[in-house]
Amino acid sequence: MATLILVLAAVGFSVPVRAQTKIIPRATRPQVQRLANWLLSHRGAESGLPVSHVGDARFKDWCFTYDAAVAALAFIALDRPGEAERIIDFYITSQNARRLGGVIEAVLVVPPYAGKDWSVRTGANIWLGLASYHLFRSTQAEKYLTFATRIADFALGLQDRDNSSPTYGGMKLGPPGDAAFDGDQHFGYDSHLPGFEQIFATEATIDAFALFDLLQHEPGMGRFKSGRDLCLHWLKKVAWNPGLHRFNRGFHQKPDLTAASDIHAWGISALGVARLDAIEPGAAEQMVRFVEEHCQSTVFYRSPDGREVTVSGFDFVDHEALTHLKRPPLISPEWTFQMANAYGRLSDDFEAAGKKSKASLYAQKRRHLLTQVMAMATTRDNASGLPYASLGDVPVGHENNTPAQGSFSTIGVAYGILALTGYDPLRFPGER
Repeated sequence: MATLILVLAAVGFSVPVRAQTKIIPRATRPQVQRLANWLLSHRGAESGLPVSHVGDARFKDWCFTYDAAVAALAFIALDRPGEAERIIDFYITSQNARRLGGVIEAVLVVPPYAGKDWSVRTGANIWLGLASYHLFRSTQAEKYLTFATRIADFALGLQDRDNSSPTYGGMKLGPPGDAAFDGDQHFGYDSHLPGFEQIFATEATIDAFALFDLLQHEPGMGRFKSGRDLCLHWLKKVAWNPGLHRFNRGFHQKPDLTAASDIHAWGISALGVARLDAIEPGAAEQMVRFVEEHCQSTVFYRSPDGREVTVSGFDFVDHEALTHLKRPPLISPEWTFQMANAYGRLSDDFEAAGKKSKASLYAQKRRHLLTQVMAMATTRDNASGLPYASLGDVPVGHENNTPAQGSFSTIGVAYGILALTGYDPLRFPGER
């Protein structure tokens, strides 16, 4: 049924053979081509913004800021900076998308580009900053460095700088809301639920570390080094769970012990083996062991075109959380692709350290994951779409539900391009 909603048009897009410093293996080039075709086929004609969830009527023509940022990064990975410029230029010039010093969560991809979710969150803003910085590195256009810097300064303002605080160095989930609007900047827009400025998120702190670390290399931007170092302090002193040898999700009045698989993948990508060893010797591999044992599953997936496949990959949460959520395990293409990039970072780090067997092990794990998740792709007219998750309309375990069953999502496609090309935006360009 979803194939009646979704039209995947071939666009004659040619994928280059290189992404940053890595060669796209010949066997995966057609897959990258088809994902790129899908991404180009589902966006605003004038804005260039991607449609986040295609086939879910509740999100018709919505673009979430995080999805836009990752789509821009995917185009950079494909050596198509012009497509990325359209996306980032929209956020540079659109006053309608700005609020509370940052960028709102979602807009329509078509005129008048109305806001659809007016909340302002640290993570989505930082990812937009990451995309703008990498676009600067790709094009040398100063306006993209300026925009990335503006976002990073916004993020610095959300970092806890009180050295007597238990959350010293951590990143708030978002800025305080406007008192004129009841529930503004609270979960579910409900004033009875915590406000974003009360939540310190491991995910946002890892994101901020990556952006601050990139920018502090640039002339005159030494102020971001202290922000980066404070992120590391928080990750070690507050986020790290020494008993379970993994990261907690965050802090609200006390540590939030919930397991989230993405922060482990992103933590490995952004920090690498050496920095994680400084938190706890062997931390990177212990994190991998935790998510493989507690967040990885093999599920049956029926694609919108009627194919039935068995797929192994990563859930949003650990197995222990599923009873509370009242759902079976699922696979997230996005979060599984993130883990593939983390395996790539481990392989590179161990190769550089002369640990050939470990480098080979994680390279093999990466290849296996990519093969698994790409089996979920639905292909028509030389374009491949991926679902947000293997199950629709079920709780993620981190605030929201997955989109409708049978729909396709930009974030899975865009992160698939990043993983297949070996492009990891949480790493410094020279490291890839």
